Amino acid sequence: MRVAGNAGGLFHLRDGAVIAVDSAGSPGVEVLLLGSVRVSAEDWNAALVESVETGSLQAALIARGHLGPDEIQAVALAAMQDGAFAVAAGDVERCVVEDDTEEPLLPSAEGVAPEVLLADTADRLDAIASLPVPLSPYRDRVVAARGAEPSSAERREIIAHATGRRSARDVAFAIGRSLHSVTVEVSRMLDEGLLEIAPPATAFSFSHWGLPSLRPRTETGQTSGKELHWTTTPWPPNCGSFEKTSPE
Repeated sequence: MRVAGNAGGLFHLRDGAVIAVDSAGSPGVEVLLLGSVRVSAEDWNAALVESVETGSLQAALIARGHLGPDEIQAVALAAMQDGAFAVAAGDVERCVVEDDTEEPLLPSAEGVAPEVLLADTADRLDAIASLPVPLSPYRDRVVAARGAEPSSAERREIIAHATGRRSARDVAFAIGRSLHSVTVEVSRMLDEGLLEIAPPATAFSFSHWGLPSLRPRTETGQTSGKELHWTTTPWPPNCGSFEKTSPE
């Protein structure tokens, strides 16, 4: 099922279960694996080449001896959940069911029931909206506060990429971590005064994709209502229109 919008995404389903979600709004399995430092770029590229013959990227990665099947499946599940969150955090215009799509690189072997993934995504949206400083992972650009001295290596890495021209989404791709976890950490760092929302003069206004904030920043307590749709709308969620296509 392809969800058109910003950031949009592609939900891969098999036998009624979601096995992968690809979205331009969140790092996929490749970025997450490379960010974990367990897989090098050379090993990843070699495994891709080998998988053309074997038909299994997971088997090719396991054969290189750095990861086991459980570790790979954990990353596949995390990427799926993060992809669904990325789709929900943006604008959804319509959904199109496609009968013929490419297989995902690293699908979840078990898959997740749509209603379970939907509930998990709703929880993540609610958690973001309830943070002390709710922010859009796409719209809001962040910059390090003057004199900021984060204590952890994780936070220092975020500070290093908080140039005023990067959103939480951009930082997530840069450091190889999930969109949701980076958005949560950025919000906490904003609340603690380690980061600041960059002024328009610093941020690139043309690079935010025009995505709305999860909650308007001007009036405390007033929500956009977007997260509520995820708790009341049946699968597929938030689709302005729904289409079905068939291969020629």
